[in-house]
Amino acid sequence: MNLKMPFIMLTAMLISLPVSSQADTRIYLNKGLTNLDLNNDGIPDAVFAATYDNNTSHPGETLNIFIRQGKNWFIVPVPDDDGFTWTDFRLSASALKISGTELHRYKGRVYLIRANKYAGSSGSVDVTDKSRVRFSLFRLEENTDDPGTSVFFWDPAGVYITKQSFDDVDDAFKTLDIEKFR
Repeated sequence: MNLKMPFIMLTAMLISLPVSSQADTRIYLNKGLTNLDLNNDGIPDAVFAATYDNNTSHPGETLNIFIRQGKNWFIVPVPDDDGFTWTDFRLSASALKISGTELHRYKGRVYLIRANKYAGSSGSVDVTDKSRVRFSLFRLEENTDDPGTSVFFWDPAGVYITKQSFDDVDDAFKTLDIEKFR
């Protein structure tokens, strides 16, 4: 009887070790304004998280990012787009979220991660079904050398596709492993 308890405790610790070694890197945002230093210059920047309600059963969550330098504020554009507002995407008349974004801090640096349900290399997978999720990692960069470009921008820094299939990208974010980006 006395030998069983240490064995059970040791087994429980060994099983839970991989889970506990994966740190939570997500930055949890307030609704509205969250002040945090995104570019490690010691000056708080501004992230606005808001709801875009378009009179459907599932409004979208949006994110706008501003960097402060001295008395100036710079808006950070969305990569691969011509806008400034990150938004998730839910299927109409459904609770399924097929696209979303989160901010993460890893090794002292802030990253933006976008998750999209992956339609396969042929683009033919039905994303209303369980499917794999493609995570894209973006690193905040600064450019003051090229006129006509944004001072701050999100530079692609890695991609990985989950092995597991998910109904919703929020479920996939719970399994995110920032070490898998290549």
